[in-house]
Amino acid sequence: MKKLFLTIMFAAVSFMGATAQNSQEWKLVWSDEFEGNGPYNAEVWEPERGFVRNHEDQWYQGENAFRENGRLVIECRKTDLPNPMFSKENGGEGNVENGQQNRQRRQRNDWRNQRERIGYTSASITTRRSFSFLYGRLEVKARIPIAGGSWPAIWLLGAPGEDRLPWPSCGEIDVMEYYRVNGVPHILANAAWGNDQNRAVWNSKRIPFTHFTDRDPQWADKFHIWRMDWTSEAIRIYLDDELLNDIPLSSTVNGEAGRHINPFTKPQYILLNLALGGDNGGTIDDAAMPMRYEIDYVRVYQNSSIPGSTFVNTPNRRNNRQWRVSTVPRDSIRLSDPCILADYATRTYYMTGTGGLLWKSKDLDTWTGPYQVTETDPDSWMGPRPQIWAAELHQYKGKYYYFGTFTNNAIKIDTVRGNVIPRRASHVLVSDRAEGPYRPMQDSIYLNPKQPTLDGTFWVEPDGTPYMVYCGEWLQNWNGTMECIQLKPDLSGTIGKPTVLFRAKDAPWSHEVEDGVEGPNKVTDGPYLFRTGTGRLGMIWTSWVDKDYTQGVAYSESGTIFGPWIHEPKPITPPNYGHAMLFKTFEGRWLMSVHSHFDRNGHYVRVPHLFEVDLKGDKLKVGKLIE
Repeated sequence: MKKLFLTIMFAAVSFMGATAQNSQEWKLVWSDEFEGNGPYNAEVWEPERGFVRNHEDQWYQGENAFRENGRLVIECRKTDLPNPMFSKENGGEGNVENGQQNRQRRQRNDWRNQRERIGYTSASITTRRSFSFLYGRLEVKARIPIAGGSWPAIWLLGAPGEDRLPWPSCGEIDVMEYYRVNGVPHILANAAWGNDQNRAVWNSKRIPFTHFTDRDPQWADKFHIWRMDWTSEAIRIYLDDELLNDIPLSSTVNGEAGRHINPFTKPQYILLNLALGGDNGGTIDDAAMPMRYEIDYVRVYQNSSIPGSTFVNTPNRRNNRQWRVSTVPRDSIRLSDPCILADYATRTYYMTGTGGLLWKSKDLDTWTGPYQVTETDPDSWMGPRPQIWAAELHQYKGKYYYFGTFTNNAIKIDTVRGNVIPRRASHVLVSDRAEGPYRPMQDSIYLNPKQPTLDGTFWVEPDGTPYMVYCGEWLQNWNGTMECIQLKPDLSGTIGKPTVLFRAKDAPWSHEVEDGVEGPNKVTDGPYLFRTGTGRLGMIWTSWVDKDYTQGVAYSESGTIFGPWIHEPKPITPPNYGHAMLFKTFEGRWLMSVHSHFDRNGHYVRVPHLFEVDLKGDKLKVGKLIE
């Protein structure tokens, strides 16, 4: 199973000239497991198109790459199509400006324009517009074609950035190339950078293919693991744990044309391609068509002990989204206020929270995302790009509802004790599917526009009446409230006026030190309602114990949402775990999702976590943290 990467403990790796790296220090930060069938993930991979480089014989197009039975297939096919870049005139002469004349002259000399027909198609896909990384481990499991003319590759190029260096001064790392050298098949592991004239300087290792087939005659029929370990001191390239090339970064500094920059101290992006013929591929074996290059997975790891390690999400200029879909373990996700919905219709777990994006999982360990799922009205009070906090998903009467807090910072509704308060309110969106898209309903406003509210959640009383429970912002009232308001039967708006259920200072477990004096805390945050095995109505919610973000619980004496609410004297989670909600797994086990809240060098780092929960008795009992 490809999910093994979540449980396998990698053997310790020792870097020559660097500190030995503990296997537990390698942390998966991104992967594509290529699960299922169909198109590859276009949010991650961008196809190259046309005749691109090295006088190769194939025309690149995205259609030649696809997912099949949990693998990425790059397929090279024989065809006969007109070359759209070809022109009989090849530019022509005439009364034109010098710049245009020069462009036409270059076109006449461009090999890509001189081919009248396309004889082969293949694919090259890259992460250039989605992500790049600096230092770390790249691991690719693949089965390569070895027929005549084949030229498969796993490689990296310097990411576009402020330096904007051309090739080769941008740097190139060839984790894998296969082609014929003087007619003899080889596997190569290389790196290139630029000299004073911006010509390539290569550190190349060419290993005869017989080195592998002598040991295993069926080598080409199997999948193999190529790995690059990249630190600030060296690039090391492995095949099935055998070191192929060790490239010291002390030797990879560009010449004058590359401004004496070391390109391998800058982020690089990934390319996967199957080339054909050209400068290095050799004579093409048409009998081997269609030629298939199969990739089981691509994984990127990083190590906090390697100085300078960076993973860069690149904004997509086509839609300005700052996120990219990937498959990662839960502890690699950065997310506040995680809410998980177990959707029995799809047997899938859906997780959302602050930021308004969505993650999907089949096992609660490995998650794919994030996906954009909200489609708000830009002409509403929310504005064109509202901040989204503490989103929750709820299934109700055959539809799915998205409870979230939306903030429009362009609208100021109040100023209290020097704090300018923007328009912020809890609101509800709807969809026919758990994965969205979620859109507004009938009422454009649910709550008082002059009162900032946050962290709306959903509850249905035994008589079937639906309610929203939410927090009144403490920055305005200076003693945060927990309130409820009745919802319309289809949740498309609210009915009547809100009711205050309790205030922050009612909780004995929550307190703060202000001006050297300890007193009750002012913050209400993250409500979520539940019933115990005995039918008792409870509410978990979050506040602070001095500087620790912590979870408490209260119970309703009347058994209804209107209380009165009696607070337990002590918190129910360890310090710095909060904003919880509850859900039942497909196996019938109750869990609580929370985020941790830790200060790392002046920045709060929030990661979703799961706790075991016991609801069988009269009170909620929080069990062990699930690692």
